[in-house]
Amino acid sequence: MQTFELTLLETLGLATALFFVGMFCVRRSAFLQRYSIPVPVVGGVLFAVLAAIAGAAAKVQLGMDETLKDPLLLAFFATLGLGADVRSLARGGWRLLILLVLFVGMMVMQCAIGVGMARLLDLHPLMGLLSGSISLVGGHGTAAAYAASFAGTRNLQGALEFGMAAATAGLILGSLLAGPVAERVMRRSGARTAGRAGAAEPAVGESPVHMPITAEQLLFVLLVSLACIGGAYLVHGLLAGTGVLLPDFLWALLIGMVVRNVAPLVGVVHINDRAVQAFGSVTLSLFLIMALMSMRILDLATLAGPLLLIVLVNALATAAFAYVITSRAMGSNHDAAVISGGQVAAGLATTAVAMSVMQALAERHGPAPVAFLLIPIVGAFFADIANALVLQAFFALPMLGF
Repeated sequence: MQTFELTLLETLGLATALFFVGMFCVRRSAFLQRYSIPVPVVGGVLFAVLAAIAGAAAKVQLGMDETLKDPLLLAFFATLGLGADVRSLARGGWRLLILLVLFVGMMVMQCAIGVGMARLLDLHPLMGLLSGSISLVGGHGTAAAYAASFAGTRNLQGALEFGMAAATAGLILGSLLAGPVAERVMRRSGARTAGRAGAAEPAVGESPVHMPITAEQLLFVLLVSLACIGGAYLVHGLLAGTGVLLPDFLWALLIGMVVRNVAPLVGVVHINDRAVQAFGSVTLSLFLIMALMSMRILDLATLAGPLLLIVLVNALATAAFAYVITSRAMGSNHDAAVISGGQVAAGLATTAVAMSVMQALAERHGPAPVAFLLIPIVGAFFADIANALVLQAFFALPMLGF
């Protein structure tokens, strides 16, 4: 197969072009609009499918320069912190514990479905866990780590390939299912009206009086975001040997929150919220497109029929869990609907996908400040810790042989 390597500028240019391709598709598709499928997801997945077809038919593939992918993700979470007012967190603080419990329940369900279906299909139970919360909640990194462990300690053949394919399938399914789940919750509970009526409660970091976005304001947001990214790398390096394993993007978010809430105390009171939101939308869109356009769709061929069935059942069960349980437990209102969609995306794909889906929902139906605070904290931080504890409980089962 012939490979063409794209430079950094070519990759960035292609990602930007795919955003407008996705926008073109969304504007002309009532289905995509109705279910709030994010523009970056449409553009990135469309390119990944076309690249897979080209690879199969013409034996040609493109290599992407992904140098900017991680910094873009960190920049987005930094802007998320810069738009977070701790007073909003106090309004939704009691929901944090409830949402964490719901995430734990979702993980237990995913693992139980995986192990149970693996036994029914005469597969090793560890394959069931790989098609559960390991790959779906944990993503590609967690799947690779556990797959290597399974291959070394249990001689589980093909674990790495399956883990990567399962995580990729989860990324696609989470991107596609999250919006429809939230939309159905809104229709069921009349939360659309609540969302529009809730305009009196500003979005996270939204100022009652918007200043116009200027080049100076955008550059200031860029400067502060770069400082947050640098601080995130610094803190992560200092804590590398302490056992505190917070991801870099969560440090960027926390540092951004500190800057946001301390800035007024030191006289920096003109952080333009619209500039923060615009810059954050750009960085998130480019990150998602780069992540999705580099997916190897053909790798999903490694998912044999029974294993693909487990992933699909888990995805549908996760969507049903969010629709039936999470939406009601979180209040059956506009924020609850957006949180439900965010849980589906975070529980099957990534927190970044969850944020993109929630942005699409907020743009269409109105702000959801509590959702934008809780999903990043629970989905990106607490979920990883809880997932490790849930997996340890399943490893203790006699059938797994640990």
